[in-house]
Amino acid sequence: VLASPAVFAGTYVEEGEGLMVVLAVGTSTYQGMMVEKMNEDEDSKSVLQNKLDDMTTLITRAGAIAGVLTVLVLLARFGMAFWDRSCCKERWDNSIHHLEWLRFMVTGVTIFVVAVPEGLPLAVTIALAFSVKKMMNDQNLVRHLSACETMGSATTICSDKTGTLTTGKMSVVRMMAGGEVCRNTAKAGEFLTAGVRSLWGRAMVVNTSFKSDVEVDASGQIKKYAGNDTECALLFVSDKMLKDEGGYRGVRAKHPMDDPKRSTISFSSDRKRMSTCVGAEGGGYVLYCKGASEVVLGLCSRIVRADGTEEGITNEDREGIEREIGNFADEGLRTLTIAYRKLDEVPEDKDSWEQGLTLIGLVGLEDPVRAEVPDAIKTCKGAGIVVRMVTGDNPRTAAAIARKCGILTPELEAASDLCIMTGIDFRERVVKDDETIDQAEFDKIWPHLRVLARSSPLDKLTLVTGIQQSRIGVPQTVAVTGDGTNDAPALKRADVGFAMGQTGTQVAQNAADIIVMDDNFASIVQAVKWGRCVYDNICKFLQFQLTVNLTACAIAVVGASILTESPLNVIQLLWVNMIMDSFASVALATEDPRPDLLERSPYPRDQPLLSNRMIRQLVGHSGWQLVILFLMIFALGDVCPPDPANHDLCEAYGKLYHDAVGTMRSGRPESYDSQYFTYEDTCIPPFSEDDPRSFVLNEETEEMTPARPEAYCVTEHGGHTPPSRHFTILFTVFVLMQLFNQINSRKLHGESNVFVGILDNRFFVLIMAMEFLMQLVMVEFPWVNLAMGCKGLSMNDWILCIMIGATELPVNIAISYLPLEWFKPRSSIKGFKKGDDQDKAEKDDVPMLSR
Repeated sequence: VLASPAVFAGTYVEEGEGLMVVLAVGTSTYQGMMVEKMNEDEDSKSVLQNKLDDMTTLITRAGAIAGVLTVLVLLARFGMAFWDRSCCKERWDNSIHHLEWLRFMVTGVTIFVVAVPEGLPLAVTIALAFSVKKMMNDQNLVRHLSACETMGSATTICSDKTGTLTTGKMSVVRMMAGGEVCRNTAKAGEFLTAGVRSLWGRAMVVNTSFKSDVEVDASGQIKKYAGNDTECALLFVSDKMLKDEGGYRGVRAKHPMDDPKRSTISFSSDRKRMSTCVGAEGGGYVLYCKGASEVVLGLCSRIVRADGTEEGITNEDREGIEREIGNFADEGLRTLTIAYRKLDEVPEDKDSWEQGLTLIGLVGLEDPVRAEVPDAIKTCKGAGIVVRMVTGDNPRTAAAIARKCGILTPELEAASDLCIMTGIDFRERVVKDDETIDQAEFDKIWPHLRVLARSSPLDKLTLVTGIQQSRIGVPQTVAVTGDGTNDAPALKRADVGFAMGQTGTQVAQNAADIIVMDDNFASIVQAVKWGRCVYDNICKFLQFQLTVNLTACAIAVVGASILTESPLNVIQLLWVNMIMDSFASVALATEDPRPDLLERSPYPRDQPLLSNRMIRQLVGHSGWQLVILFLMIFALGDVCPPDPANHDLCEAYGKLYHDAVGTMRSGRPESYDSQYFTYEDTCIPPFSEDDPRSFVLNEETEEMTPARPEAYCVTEHGGHTPPSRHFTILFTVFVLMQLFNQINSRKLHGESNVFVGILDNRFFVLIMAMEFLMQLVMVEFPWVNLAMGCKGLSMNDWILCIMIGATELPVNIAISYLPLEWFKPRSSIKGFKKGDDQDKAEKDDVPMLSR
């Protein structure tokens, strides 16, 4: 406090009380400014969102063009009808013709509404919200929704070691003092003299934080660690060594935290050591130091022998100690060197405190690999994801742990000597004098690098940034884990940042996209699975929606242009729009992840949103539906005079204007069917004294009465076709084909059995049933079918409609045999270069990074 009276926001007060002058609050504090800096890119969009925005813009423009062209074609035909003086187009009548051109406008707007994928944001939101809720069960707390789908594209995971790949429960399993190694720490006191044992214990107890504490049960086993795990492991061993002095708590009582003679130089990633100076019992001071073995050993000039005597350290001593450090490291142990120094007075310059230390010994701490981590790493490899360990441990220790986890394999180590690097070597090779990354040199290293040891948070940030900027292979999507405040920049820089829920600081958690509640690497793999599931679910919906879009718009545009009105009226098109937007988004966006999601490579960042398989499905199913629907429109429907008794059949007439397939009467507009008969057959001409067909002559009075009733053009030629069985079957077939294709859309990667897992998604089953029942109501219920422009159908008609709709299932199998080369995406999303298509990635077992 005397050296620097400033206290940063977020500082924890361990004990005591005092007064403080507040100089800054909120974003004006140091921590607040750091948070503001990290929030600068908070609103940036994810890769998938950018792709969806580009596609939505394209579809919206296409829909607008289709709507405008349809209106122009209808208006052109409308004008040509007046030019040809068609029936009821002999002259302009405001009561009739204003409504007609307004209907053209409504048709154009409806086509635009159907084309615009307004259900896409809903599907994305539902998919993300659904996955966020389920991810909580897998110990992932999602802070930013976009991180869910971004994680599905992850190609690299830069992971911490302690607590993530390992259990984080440290224990001392090896000790070395006076040239002797103890492999049973429970008997550590037996090979040390009382003086050395006391020195060992004091050095480990005094030089630890008071936040670290150990609870031991009645049997002497560890019950609970509180604070730093490494320090807790040292306290547990020292407690046994200091039984005669009241255990480690007795030593702490002699050197309390508020002791005026107590001074501490805290641990930092740059110094890699910690020192504490306290008053000695016989007068003067004693400094205790612990830290990275090679660092502290380099500061030692003397050594404590087994009998407690002190001598100058020899080269032979150093070689033996370094050899033992290597042996500890090869066993996957974290090594610490313990040293001390006696002082008469405490130097004012703290940099000189740690010079000329006396080596007490080495400790080897084991942090066991989590049981589930090796399988999780294996799963990542099968999913095309490279896992890199970033740790502050000794390179040999880190390598040993990496081998146990499966990150390092003999093949990788034999292929390159760049698999393992230290932070210092890494910085010297890839960071220029102006603190920028030498990308050319970086690209030589990162494809091979698997373990970055003795690294700092800055090294982690450099690694993440360099991989993201690299242009070799496919564009990389990088996930990174972190728990410390200094990890915040790397967490923010990464495409997806994972903070630890148990050991992570508040700053790290605020910077992260996802918080891993159990600090377990296996939970991160679950996040990958859900990320891919979200991406797939959105693509499933998109595949279904675009198929309905294309078919509905083609029917409306072609029908309106040829028939003068759409075969599907406005209400019917809006119902179809509801099926493909609202209902389908819930049905398809809530699919649970399948096990095979982690058996294929990630989607490249530069891959077009529509893969060639999706385009094949889209074109194939739209083509089949249009063939069926156009055949029903133009090949069915006899043309004959109207029958007041039965408007749906022509078989009672001997005269047919047009004999089509079957006996069902045409539901097409009369303006189209008029090509099969003459003007005189169907139109009552307007009154003219020169045309005897236009009036009825009263022979007695010789009075001429107009043959055309006053409301004739409104009732018979008003431009609106009455409900018919023909077009009701057409509408029902169209809807049922979409429902069966909704089942096909559950699969994206060419699976032949589309029913696998269908009963696992209750939303899908319920929505399918609801859609069919609502279609039944709209066709069969009186007044409802009138509003929909439909007529009731017979049981045979329904069976026929269902059978035609069900053809989507075998057609889906047939479409899967079409060559994928015919459907390659020709363009990529703006901002990304075109890369390998997804199907090559699926067939290729080589990880994405290697490709």
